[in-house]
Order: sequence, then structure tokens, then C-alpha cells
Amino acid sequence: MKVAVIGLGQRGSNYIRIISLFCKDIEIVAVCDKNKVITDQIAKKYKVEKKFYDEKDFFGAGKLADAIIVATQDRDHIRHCNLAIDNGYDKILVEKPVSPIIEECVALQKRAEEKNISIVVCHVLRYSKYYKKIKEIIQKGIIGDVMTINHTENVGYFHYAHSYVRGNWRDSSVTSPMIMAKCCHDFDLLQWFIDKKCLAVSSFGGLSYFRKENMPKGAADRCIDCKVECPYNAMELYITDPLHKATFLRFSGRILTGKSGSTKEERIEALENGNYGRCVYKSDNNVVDHQIVNMLFEGGVTASHTVTAFSKNFYRRTHVCGTKGEIIGNDLDGKLTVNIFKGKSKTIGTKWIKGLGHIDGDINLIKDWCKLIQGKLEDDKDVTYLSHTIPSHKIVMTAEESRLQGGKVLDID
Repeated sequence: MKVAVIGLGQRGSNYIRIISLFCKDIEIVAVCDKNKVITDQIAKKYKVEKKFYDEKDFFGAGKLADAIIVATQDRDHIRHCNLAIDNGYDKILVEKPVSPIIEECVALQKRAEEKNISIVVCHVLRYSKYYKKIKEIIQKGIIGDVMTINHTENVGYFHYAHSYVRGNWRDSSVTSPMIMAKCCHDFDLLQWFIDKKCLAVSSFGGLSYFRKENMPKGAADRCIDCKVECPYNAMELYITDPLHKATFLRFSGRILTGKSGSTKEERIEALENGNYGRCVYKSDNNVVDHQIVNMLFEGGVTASHTVTAFSKNFYRRTHVCGTKGEIIGNDLDGKLTVNIFKGKSKTIGTKWIKGLGHIDGDINLIKDWCKLIQGKLEDDKDVTYLSHTIPSHKIVMTAEESRLQGGKVLDID
């Protein structure tokens, strides 16, 4: 089975790596990205025969493989999926979010149904052992009927600054609202856990801290010239932090320079001239740094989701409240505590190593998709097809509209 990939950023490159390691009977035969250096590096590393630097050339070459992975930017997904369909692809894996414009998602789904095309969305959290275990406990009725779920995504102060102040998702007008770009995973989980229609939402939040008026006295426009002590200092986060205290930003040289294997001097030069070296208080970001969404589902079931930039680590915390018990856990350590009201409590571990993030979800997603396109997947009930994604995308965008209207309660339909 042959696969083509458009979009060679972090996600697209990671999926190629996983296929090369775990899906030996899948061959990557074509790649495309506007970054020529990265495209050349990946084509050479994985011995990809056909490489393209422009989407017009890529899709203009016709159908290059049996299936395609679309891992481009948020506002490109719909266009690239439609071009893939035009070229005869009937097996598509598309990065989330599909689009912040719900009408586009619905139209794409209608077209897929008419042409019998499989479109799977990369909601990787569903595929992780931790979240699968939560779903399993709920399905077995161990905690009774779900009444409430309180879910929080702690983005991490450094991660937020990297992606939503300095990075690609800092401007919702060219990507998606932050709650869509970062949290559509979470709304997919809530929809999956509750398994009922969401009826109404309300939401509050805003961009409160990462603004010019909060810039410390004496701070420079760029971190490389700044003498002010600051947790968001780009030189420390990307270059000088010792390994024992470094975040993943210390290993993000490719993002800074646009190529793999960049030198320290090249990374420093990127901070001197590029977006990632700018002061977080004097950037051009416009997305929220905190937001809360309240949801009402059929049967009176309620849920809340909070996202915040203001946490030391990045992780999700979940509390599922049922009529007979509760599930409490966070995906940083991967442990779930199940408390039964008239019974024993139990702690379930789902990770071998703390802090690995959702890498097992990434691996399981790609392995399942590869089996799916080969006709080898035994049970696809939890595969995140586009049809499953649209309801949670609707919740997200209705919540964003509620936030813009000062928290007004809005019906999903």
C-alpha cells in the first residue's frame, strides 16, 4: 500500500516516522511541503521517490498513491481534501481541526458520503491507552450513568508562548480560534465519553495577559537583547536551559530554523530575526490565553472544559462523575482513580513512563489507519471519521461565538 503526504511540519513528519517504524508494509512514495530544505531532508531520509515544493505541482501530478495524509495548516485542510478527492483518492487522513468553518466540514462530509470516501481525522487522544481506559470504564457501567464531566487542559506557560503567542496559531483570522486549534481534541473526547447530542453552550474567556500593557518595565522587543528576568525568555527556553530543567522547546531547532540538524549559531540567528525571539508582550497574537466552556447534553448531562495558558506543565485533568462512582485522573502521570460510592477505590496505571504525552495515541492512530486502508482493521468503532468530528467541531465554534457575545447561552443548532 502506497501513501502520499502533504504537509511536513511536526505532525506530518512524525506520522512518516511512525509509518517507517511500525507499518513496514506501507510505503511513502510522495511528499510535498513549501519548505524545500525539509522536503529534501525527509525525501532523502525515507527514500521517497517523488517530492514537491508546491501544492499545484503535487496535485497536478495526479493520484500518486493509494491513500493520502493531509497535515497542512488549519485553513488548508478542506482545500487539500477536496483536491485529493478530485485526484481520485478515496482514503484520506486529515490533521485536526478540519476547519473552523462548519459549513465547509459538512460539505466535505456530504461529498465523501456521495463518493464512498473514507476521511479520518487525527484526534489522537482517542487512541491513547489512558483515554481508551476512561471510555472502557464508562461503557461498562462501573460508575453508573455519567452526569457531569469537568475537564481541564493546562497548556503550559512555555507551550502557549511557543504556539499561540510567537507561533503558527497566534492569529485566529488565518488559522483557528485557540479553542479550536488546541482543544478540538478535548471536545471530541467529551462527545465520545458522553455519547449524546450537545444541546447548548456558553463560554467566557479572553486574551488578558500577553498584551503590550503588561510588558515589564525595561523589557526589550526581542529576548536576545533583554535583561529583564522573565519565564518566557526565548534564549533560555530554546538555547541555554540545562537539560535537566529544559522543556521540549530546547529541542525545537527545526521549528526555529526550518531545517533539521541546525547549529546553535543558526538557532540564535533565528531568534534574532524570526517570530520565536519576540517579546511575548509585544507580539501580534490575538487568541485567548484562558477560556471556559459549559455544555448541556441530552438527558440533562453537563460538562465543562477549561483551557489555560497559566500552568507549569502541559497536561489534561479529567473528573467524570457518575451515578454510582467517579473517575479522576490526569494524563501527565497516566493514572486513573476510580471511586465507587459503596465499594472500593482503585488506581489504574496506563503509562510506563510519566510525561510521554500522547505519543502512544499518535502511534495507535497511524497503526489503525494503516490497517484500515488495507482492509485489515478488525474493529473500527472508535476510528475518528469526519462524521464523528463534525458534532464536536460544532460545539467548539458555537462556544467561540458565545464567548464573543459575552457568554450568551447558544443552541448548537
